[in-house]
Amino acid sequence: MISIKPNPSITIFRETAAFTVDGMTIPYAEFVPRLYNLCIQLGFRKKLIMPSRAFCSDENQGIPIILLTKHFGIFPFNHGRVGGMIAVDRHAPHASHGEDSVIVQASHVGYDHISGVYGTFRRSRMEKKNISVSCGKLSHVITPYMEQYQFARDRIFLSRSDSGVYLIAVKNSFIDFSTHPVKNGLVLRLENIVKISENFSIRPAGATSTMQSFEVSEEFINRMALTDYKWKSGNGECIGNYLTEDLFFFREDFHETDESILLERNIIDFMPRIVTSRNPLLRAAKINIQNEFVRGVESIHRGTEYSGKNLLYIAGLNIDISEHADYPATTYFVPWAAHIQLKERSLNDFRYPVEQKALFDLLMEQSTRNPDETDLKKEIKRMLKAPRFDIRSPE
Repeated sequence: MISIKPNPSITIFRETAAFTVDGMTIPYAEFVPRLYNLCIQLGFRKKLIMPSRAFCSDENQGIPIILLTKHFGIFPFNHGRVGGMIAVDRHAPHASHGEDSVIVQASHVGYDHISGVYGTFRRSRMEKKNISVSCGKLSHVITPYMEQYQFARDRIFLSRSDSGVYLIAVKNSFIDFSTHPVKNGLVLRLENIVKISENFSIRPAGATSTMQSFEVSEEFINRMALTDYKWKSGNGECIGNYLTEDLFFFREDFHETDESILLERNIIDFMPRIVTSRNPLLRAAKINIQNEFVRGVESIHRGTEYSGKNLLYIAGLNIDISEHADYPATTYFVPWAAHIQLKERSLNDFRYPVEQKALFDLLMEQSTRNPDETDLKKEIKRMLKAPRFDIRSPE
């Protein structure tokens, strides 16, 4: 009789694709006419295109909206929620407002062109031109995790005992004990750090009132040696920046209770990567864009709202640069991916999304001159010259 041993549990990790910013930025004043010309090249019809935007509600997203209005000749439909999320329940009204449909979805992040640091924006309507986080919602979502990470890196210690044993001391609240697992908070991946016995158990080398000490593995010692780390005796020192993304995860009940819970869901699996980044808000925005594009495309495939229509759904990153010297605030677009469907061509023509490099090249092939752009000043003057209507209520 053949004895079949059960397979050990398999852990499937989720990964993101490489999201390039360098060399991929397009000023909005150039991006929007290129986008319009791409639509025309694809067969979209002049005067019948209904644009839509899924942007955050911040004031620094205003110029992109104005440019969409100028080049598509009509104010874009609002497809967005805070954080640059796409409201998939608005597909139907958007689809019914135009023969051909365009969706531009983007999270946003501020950029200081002098320091090269991401995440802040100068508020021009504040008396003292205050500098604050560029996307308050994105910052609000990741802040509790940032605080937990900062707390943990200062309360996990590396040391070398008098007998030459390399140790890590960990607060009990960071350890997933078999009898008392962490319910909410940061969980240390001890299996990536300490020695594991032959029966696959992890036992402490010592304990104090609030901490457990473990002997680290040979692999971890070698890893630290590659950084030229010098182990300290006695109580050692806190792990600090050596608490890298692969050494912990978060087990959390979601903090958000409103629509922005979608934003937290998009990035929770990658939160260790976000909180350990030099630019957490940039990293969070890039990850959110990727996962939101997947959700948006899935909602289009599963729904019928855009069936039989020309549709271009493009996702990317809006980079906001504050006003400086004599120059106004400006926004750049970094394309990520696009979903295209055309009513006059086979669905197989664009069966797969257009990925970042191909999308960038496709946009850059287009002219920045739009012969169909609207003169907004002229349109406003026409409105002012229109006859006044005698509007009355029938009641």
